[in-house]
Amino acid sequence: MSTFTEPAPDFGPDALRAALRHWRLIDPELRRLDSERDLNVLVDGRYVLKIANPAEDAAVLDMEVRALAHVRAADPTLPVPDAVGDVVKIKDDAGRECLARLITVLPGTQLEGRPVDAGLAAQVGAIAARVSVALQGFFHPAAGRRLIWDVRRMPEVLAASGIGRADLAERVRPAVAAIDTLPAGIQHADVTLTNVLADAGRVTGLIDFGDMHHTSAVADLAATLTSVLRRTEPEMLWQNTEAVLSGYQRHRPLTGPEVAVLGELVIARLLTTLAVSATRRGPHADNAQYITQYDGTSERLVNVLSGIEPDELRDRFDRLAGTRDLSSAVPASQLPGRRAAAMGGPLSPLFYLRPLELVRGEGPWLYARDGGRYLDAYNNVAVVGHAHPAVARAVSQQLAELNTHSRYLHAGIVTLAERILATMPPGLDTCLFTTSGTEANELAWRLATEFTGGDGAIIAEHAYHGASKWMADLSSNEWPPGYRPDRVGTFAAPRGQSVAAHEIQAAVANPALLLVDSQFTSGGILDTPDGFLADLVDGAHKAGALFLADEVQSGYGRSGPQLWRFARAGITPDLVTLGKPMGAGYPIGAVVTRREIADVLAGRYEYFSTFAATPAAAAAGHAVLDILELTELPARAVETGSRLRRLLTSLASETPLLGEVRGTGLLAGVDVLPGREAARDLLQRLVDNGVLAGLTGPRGDVLKVRPPLVWEDRHVDEFVERLHAACQ
Repeated sequence: MSTFTEPAPDFGPDALRAALRHWRLIDPELRRLDSERDLNVLVDGRYVLKIANPAEDAAVLDMEVRALAHVRAADPTLPVPDAVGDVVKIKDDAGRECLARLITVLPGTQLEGRPVDAGLAAQVGAIAARVSVALQGFFHPAAGRRLIWDVRRMPEVLAASGIGRADLAERVRPAVAAIDTLPAGIQHADVTLTNVLADAGRVTGLIDFGDMHHTSAVADLAATLTSVLRRTEPEMLWQNTEAVLSGYQRHRPLTGPEVAVLGELVIARLLTTLAVSATRRGPHADNAQYITQYDGTSERLVNVLSGIEPDELRDRFDRLAGTRDLSSAVPASQLPGRRAAAMGGPLSPLFYLRPLELVRGEGPWLYARDGGRYLDAYNNVAVVGHAHPAVARAVSQQLAELNTHSRYLHAGIVTLAERILATMPPGLDTCLFTTSGTEANELAWRLATEFTGGDGAIIAEHAYHGASKWMADLSSNEWPPGYRPDRVGTFAAPRGQSVAAHEIQAAVANPALLLVDSQFTSGGILDTPDGFLADLVDGAHKAGALFLADEVQSGYGRSGPQLWRFARAGITPDLVTLGKPMGAGYPIGAVVTRREIADVLAGRYEYFSTFAATPAAAAAGHAVLDILELTELPARAVETGSRLRRLLTSLASETPLLGEVRGTGLLAGVDVLPGREAARDLLQRLVDNGVLAGLTGPRGDVLKVRPPLVWEDRHVDEFVERLHAACQ
């Protein structure tokens, strides 16, 4: 016997009342409910008596009862029924033995037959995902059954129905075959409008676990999406699709391969619906209205979806689910020209003589579209390595919950500020968040001018402090030939000498701020003599200015466990600016200062930046600090950096192309001889040898080695080996 061929249980009112005595229900009020192959009866408006088809396996009912208990334990807030008492055996009026159980009634009415707007569609998607997640970890031997509704059986069910559609069956065959390769488990498999209850526009319950079986989660979602779209007006088709996917992904994110087959699986589910209807309506004529209720809407929907080419259908689902791969959106041959046309041409130049198209990062490695792999010796933004899973997870999880501006309280950003302040010297007690190092330096400038009353700035020769108009004026490394902005003075970058306080005082009248990149990275990565930074602090204060330590490039552990290069020098700045590595790719920056300085600005202004101090930025910031702290990357950076410079110095002694080696922590600058053109050629040969580095210094002739802190000795050795090859 099969539950799809055996007639449903046959019980008259007297037999039903007799059966209910098992649960001590005497003379209850009864109302039959629709069912495909079982008998469901509403009892006193409080319970549902579910009498299974005579052909039903007792193990299946055991699975349903245990699944309900598992779901309630996994997610107690999921509105699913409770089982009352045990499963019992009873005989119907035809003498057939059936299994019966009593479950509680949930509030609300079935959504089937009602229009579904985007709000309800999202809730249906959400409950589908929640029950799928709740069933994770649940196992039962009976879940291995293959029901007629299982879309993996669609080809055979369709062929047996005689309704044709062989062309569509062939089209969706690859998607159906992919089901067994995708994330799977025991699924409800029938989270449809028939089984979802709602009241006053809110989903209130999910019933009928009778179609449970082991399959992929996306096949389960396909059943839900099919049901919603059948009750969706044509003009709302994609709006409701987006709503279901959004509701679903708030609880269970979809993978790219799952989304790739989802549209085709909806078509397969529609074909299954039509085939099952054609197969069953004749033998079960007394239940034909129920069996055929979806025929018209299924025909309409399958015609709409099958009229869209598979690639276009996949693209629509990818775009709605957020799984589209944008790295391949433009043919490689067109990309340079289209970028130049749309993004300012020479205003935003690319690295290297032959620009790279990078599509993926992992740890210290970057991968190009053509399959090339490159050791990253340059990008300090990825301080804990490219695409670190903990950072990606923290940000995506927070984005899925909330991301709004800092005018609201949020513990994540407050505790991040506290963690950053705990790494600073006493007295630096205020942390103001920004979205970048440039914005941080701009805010530091406002704080300094308001506090001191000055209007001049002092910077190092060949410094870089940001990309805004004023920060570009405070970045002598960016000045065009002959340009020197007003109110900006310079001091000599350290080259074995110190700077006297009177030199700072003479740099510019009425200075408000002296800005220092703690490792002079734009000046050629220069080593500071003992006392050099302390002399700068002293000079700034004697001139009436505040001292700013720009740690955007040298901070976050690059120079060692103390995290900040200025701390290694034993000084306390008035302001510290942070950026780049703070979020390991997520935009975040900060200014750290004293409260007395912040209070002066607060006396006349407020500071607010829409995308600064958001919960997602906080999540990224915490994740980066966690990794640095727990893996001791800053301590390793000191050892790895020492090895790097030692091997570079040895290599430089063997080749006339390389000169002096400088740096602190995991940072190195190597002079390239005889100058700029030789350095450019060397840089390109490094790229050709699978290494990404940069150039810096006043003449652009210093090889800049500033890798992610995840470099190990083996990466140092590989870098030096490839540099050696590039020098030949």
